[in-house]
Amino acid sequence: MKIKRIIRNIRFFIPILFRENPFIVISMILIGVFQAINSLLWVVFPKFIIDELMGLKRLEYLGLILVSYAVIYFLTHQITMVLSQINHKRAMFVDFKIDKMFMDKIVRVDYFNIEDPEFADQMKRAKQGMSQYSNGIYSVIYTLQNIIYAVITIAGVLGIIIFSGQYLLILVTLVTIIINAIITGKLQNSEKKFNDTWVRHSRKLWYYTGAITGFRLQKDLRLYQAKEMINDASNREIKVAYAEYNKQAKYKQFWNALDTLASFAFTKFLAIVILAYAVYNSEAGMSIALFTMYLTSIETFYSSTGELIYSLKSYQQDCAYQEEFINIMEKESVFQDGNLPIDKIESIEFKNVSFKYPRTDNYVLKDISFKINNKEKISLVGLNGSGKTTLIKLLCRFYKLEEGEILVNGNNIDLYKYDDYMKLIGIVFQDFKVISFSIKSNVANNEDNQEKLYDCLERAQVLDKVLSLPNKENTYINKWFDKNGIEFSGGEMQKFAIARCLYKDSDLVVLDEPTSNLDPMAEAEIYYHFNDIIGHKLSFFISHRLSSCIFSDKIMVLDGCKIAEVGTHKELMKNKNGLYSQMFNTQAEYYKS
Repeated sequence: MKIKRIIRNIRFFIPILFRENPFIVISMILIGVFQAINSLLWVVFPKFIIDELMGLKRLEYLGLILVSYAVIYFLTHQITMVLSQINHKRAMFVDFKIDKMFMDKIVRVDYFNIEDPEFADQMKRAKQGMSQYSNGIYSVIYTLQNIIYAVITIAGVLGIIIFSGQYLLILVTLVTIIINAIITGKLQNSEKKFNDTWVRHSRKLWYYTGAITGFRLQKDLRLYQAKEMINDASNREIKVAYAEYNKQAKYKQFWNALDTLASFAFTKFLAIVILAYAVYNSEAGMSIALFTMYLTSIETFYSSTGELIYSLKSYQQDCAYQEEFINIMEKESVFQDGNLPIDKIESIEFKNVSFKYPRTDNYVLKDISFKINNKEKISLVGLNGSGKTTLIKLLCRFYKLEEGEILVNGNNIDLYKYDDYMKLIGIVFQDFKVISFSIKSNVANNEDNQEKLYDCLERAQVLDKVLSLPNKENTYINKWFDKNGIEFSGGEMQKFAIARCLYKDSDLVVLDEPTSNLDPMAEAEIYYHFNDIIGHKLSFFISHRLSSCIFSDKIMVLDGCKIAEVGTHKELMKNKNGLYSQMFNTQAEYYKS
């Protein structure tokens, strides 16, 4: 499983490196080679210097050795530094690319995942796994550099130790390496387990902090003294989180101390004892130069082997952290993107549609069937939770149907090319959102058509407000990115959302509580000019204010997961015991009183 995870990681990221910048791969190989040369130089060169100092003491020979060492070390070191700096800059660019890949994936993943808290945790783990815990693409680059360095160094030093004939040194070093591998594995496994549990804590703490510091909640926090409630929840979460953190810290301290003790006992103490014993029993004697080289070889062998094990285990751990990222990037849609083109919507039909949300047992819609034709205006009416917005989400292919099918122009909507299909749908949801960009960017996206922009703003009854602003349509919504931005009212923001929907000029228009934030006069204007605003398009209108349904061609009343009534306003009002008639009369009585 661990090997498969590493192979999967390499197969995912290395092609990205080659595609974005193949120089990075070449550089990391050269860096590993030059680092290994420097390590081996430090093992070999001191022997020649000590031999000469203990022997003939030829100054010209010593000078040649020192100059050769200095030149080789300086060149390899400088080349390594330059390549590392270039690689880091190029890796930053690749890192940005990977981050953009992730954002592109999130906006294209099946929508039902976005409303799933488990997927929210998965996204959090993916982001933290690529940055906070594993260092992302940098870990791939630096790990491969270290592995190349360690392998070359180990091969060189191992040759020296074998040549010495001190095989007991190799045994001692291998024992140390095994101990180090065990300790490193325990530490990394423990840290991975800890970080996985920390994700949920950090996500909660991030929300609490954002709730306190974000300007959007400040009025409610001050009015209802909710700050104390959020602080109490934050304090409880911090206690639980840091109890786990302290437990992890103590665990790491114990194993780190054991690792230090093992390293000293074997690579320092026992190595010196073995070499000293060899010198004592050697008839020919072991020179100080050889003693120094062998001792340095042992330490270099241990450090480079430890580096190799650590790099492999670290990369294995990084692969575990990055696995969630790869899982999301390779996550396939449950909807198979169709291949049928579509350029207009002429009819919509629900045939025996049943649906319940993931991991729930209760149906929101049950055996829903209806058909509407082009240019019809349909009002969806019902109590809260009756499935009105859910019906629209299914039409948008946000969720997979449990039963039945939805047909557009007589074909199952799953058969159409998704992007082509979505271009034909414009929606203003009840929980609409605008982006903290300019008014123009929110309404027209990247298009530059002022005439069309102004027309949509006028139909949404907000053009006069926009033209009264110093920067007009270039005014930023709120102050996130521009200190001169304006905090618009909820009604104005809703009009911007309506204008955005109108600008899209789609075949199907859906307005979900489009006047919930408007004052009565503005609401009346919207209703009075509804046909002028929407045009002759097929449209769904969802509202709890039933007086707005009078202009509709047809009203569908949802109740108990089913369509309870269908008809015009006059037809439904004739049924005095019907839900629509009761709801309408209740609201009318309220306004009369």
